[in-house]
Amino acid sequence: MNTQNQKDPILLFKTITLVAIMLICALFGSGLLFCMAYLGGMDLNQGMDVFEAVTEPAFRPFIKAGIGLNHLVMFALSAVIFAYWMRKKKWLSYFDFRSIDLDLLLKFVVLLFLTYPLIGLSSVVLERVDLPEWMKSLDEQSIESLMNMLKMDGVVDLIVNLVIIALIPAISEELLFRGIIQKELIKNMKSPQVAIFVASAIFSGFHLQVQGFLPKLIIGLVLGYAYYLTKSIWYPMVLHFVNNGLQVVMLFVAGDHLETAQKTEEKPEIVLLIMVVVFSCFLCHLLINHIIEIIDDKKGKYT
Repeated sequence: MNTQNQKDPILLFKTITLVAIMLICALFGSGLLFCMAYLGGMDLNQGMDVFEAVTEPAFRPFIKAGIGLNHLVMFALSAVIFAYWMRKKKWLSYFDFRSIDLDLLLKFVVLLFLTYPLIGLSSVVLERVDLPEWMKSLDEQSIESLMNMLKMDGVVDLIVNLVIIALIPAISEELLFRGIIQKELIKNMKSPQVAIFVASAIFSGFHLQVQGFLPKLIIGLVLGYAYYLTKSIWYPMVLHFVNNGLQVVMLFVAGDHLETAQKTEEKPEIVLLIMVVVFSCFLCHLLINHIIEIIDDKKGKYT
């Protein structure tokens, strides 16, 4: 009997269950977000956009708290409920919270940074593609909502944004996309590489950014391989936090100069960018092989 045929119904049932859990959690999370907005004094009957209202100082603390709660419920709670459904009282072991090696973590951080030229090239290429109007509108709305969230008037706003935009997504999204989705795909696919790619594509698609799809796919691949190679969820969590946190800090440092910099920014020469990408990819190849050698030497610790 074909073992693959036995696995398919199980994977389908797990997929339906996870989607159902996520939909319920998404509704609950949205309810929490609107409740926080209401507690902050926002008149929901006026049809005001919550993400636009976050620019108002009076509403900002409540809406940001609501967005954080919404994210935790939709992603982290969904993952925990699914893990509990799978393993009951042993649900925590499902996510592989194994010990972390700081030297190995540092190498993964360097690997993440080495992918930035490729991410930049993919962004430049997508900017030159003539997208349909609905796709452009989707991107503009997503970017506008994010920039509203990222407006910071001081160190307190910086810390709050690091928690909401870096820490919470790093924990909740990794529990779901790597800890649940990637793990289940690897169990049910012949090729781990294909499973990691599919999980990364799902991760990128959830952000609803057409021009940001490839950059987030690349980041997702780094996070996915970090989890696959180390068998520890801590690595993608820390890498996710570093990536998001770095962007928050850079925007905070740029401050009021950001809009001026965007207007005067010159587009990089495509040929020069390609040369940098080729060199960075070569370094990535060497570093990945080095990381695999380190993990093989410590096989007892990671398997």
